Amino acid sequence: MTNKNQLNYEDLELANYLNTSQVIGNLDVVDLVKAAVLSPLNVFLVGSKGTGKTQLFQDIYRSYFGGNKKENGQGIFIRAHPEIDIYNEIFTELNVEKAKRALTDNIDAAVYVVEEINRAPTKAQNQFFGLGDGAMDHDGRLIKIGKDGYRLLIANANLGNGSYQGTFDTDEALLNRLHVTLDLDHESFKPTIEDKLEIRHRQSVDPNVKEAPIKDISGKIITVSREISEKAHNPGIEALAVANYIEFGLDNCMKNKNKGKVWPMDCQGCTHNQSGNALCSYLKSPVERTMQAMIKYAAALDYLSKLKDKNQNTDAVDMMFKSFELTGAYQSLLNPMLLRQDYLEQNPKFMAEVAKKLKDDFRANEDFILTSIDEAASNGKKTVAFFEKDGKFGSHSDLPENLKGEYAKIEPYTNGREIGLGWVNNYVDFLANQRKGK
Repeated sequence: MTNKNQLNYEDLELANYLNTSQVIGNLDVVDLVKAAVLSPLNVFLVGSKGTGKTQLFQDIYRSYFGGNKKENGQGIFIRAHPEIDIYNEIFTELNVEKAKRALTDNIDAAVYVVEEINRAPTKAQNQFFGLGDGAMDHDGRLIKIGKDGYRLLIANANLGNGSYQGTFDTDEALLNRLHVTLDLDHESFKPTIEDKLEIRHRQSVDPNVKEAPIKDISGKIITVSREISEKAHNPGIEALAVANYIEFGLDNCMKNKNKGKVWPMDCQGCTHNQSGNALCSYLKSPVERTMQAMIKYAAALDYLSKLKDKNQNTDAVDMMFKSFELTGAYQSLLNPMLLRQDYLEQNPKFMAEVAKKLKDDFRANEDFILTSIDEAASNGKKTVAFFEKDGKFGSHSDLPENLKGEYAKIEPYTNGREIGLGWVNNYVDFLANQRKGK
């Protein structure tokens, strides 16, 4: 028997927008947005005109959250423009008796949608930081926004090559609060030909955005978001290993020990980058907000994959690197010179290629890394050196003394490589000490 209060994948069906391009496992492009909604993680939809950005978020706005709060829905719609003032227009109103502005109930909305966010001047876009952070300042206080601990920001924008004269640059700090970015111009995220034929066949001829039926499943979504948060708090050793590999490995620099403000300029002429294609020169380590978004988004992707098909097998390593690809593409991690010269500002293409190279490197060392982590977490044992026999690896410290000289000691955890692995030594020490403290 189906529990009517339980979220089913069918509940998430969209009325108008269709995009079945497969991304990972059984998940398609629309699923990428659905996973962000369930997290919740803020979504940024970018692309040229006519790519379906508005239709996609309008379907979600009406079918998941019941539309506008003033009409008994759970959402607030904002269209950005040069004179926008969301504080006075949306979140406060004049209290005549007290001769001061008072908060409106718009702070209790579950979803905030900003249409064409970059049509507000860069300085005016500072107003949207509160939506990204989930808090607004009022009367000397920091006021949490959202419903029952849930709050989602969806924004869209035309990013481009000068074709859009009414747009402005977006601050890196604001982009950092837009956790998941999908460029619907990118080949991997475009609807298939079959999708377009199906849309044309089933819809009336109307160039305007189609209105989805009003439906409010926000209660179910909020419940799922809590489950995903719990999963993200303990994502498993594979996910944590990838997270550490990305955060600490990408900060490694064989020339300067750590990447700093001199990166990526110092990559030019570096003896470790003579061919110009050293992986360490491609990107830098994410900041903490992006790291947390990546871990949570991977948990959401995994949850949605199994909600879609309970028999679906998911791989934590694959999910983490795909999550990194989608949360990191617009976070100023990529080498700007290579992005401009070699990839013509195509962030998704550059990020996808880099994520694959990183995953391949991780996979080449995965058995070592996971063995060391598992031994430290389970037994408090520090296994950081190995030996090989008949194609199999073992702990070098477990060899009898009279045999240790017969087998070469393999010590993989070094920072003398493009993506550092020295962090494994620190992590093993940390886990072993935690185990002893129990």
